[in-house]
Amino acid sequence: MGLQEYQTVIIVDPDLSEEQIEEVFSKMETTIKQHDGILKEIEKWGLRDLAYKINHKQKGYYALLHYYGKSDIVEKLERNIKMNDKIIRFLTIKVSPKASPVSTMEAQAEAG
Repeated sequence: MGLQEYQTVIIVDPDLSEEQIEEVFSKMETTIKQHDGILKEIEKWGLRDLAYKINHKQKGYYALLHYYGKSDIVEKLERNIKMNDKIIRFLTIKVSPKASPVSTMEAQAEAG
């Protein structure tokens, strides 16, 4: 089985220093590489307002991890995220291969 594409958004505690935030990203990168994954990029979105308070905090440092790996990589990465008290929220999605316009139109024609 080949590598699948995943994206994980993490929200890091806003009270951390830049060095501590970089340490969190370094640990995520190490975890991905340890489990035969490939980290494409880390998009650092920066400090943003939260929609609602989390752990009495109104802001969070957002980042998007874009990576490739086998199906078990998500379980391993999320396990490490849950054990890291510096990360206050996360969400992982599996990126589906891009559908061609023709296949999309065929699917719509069959459905309706």
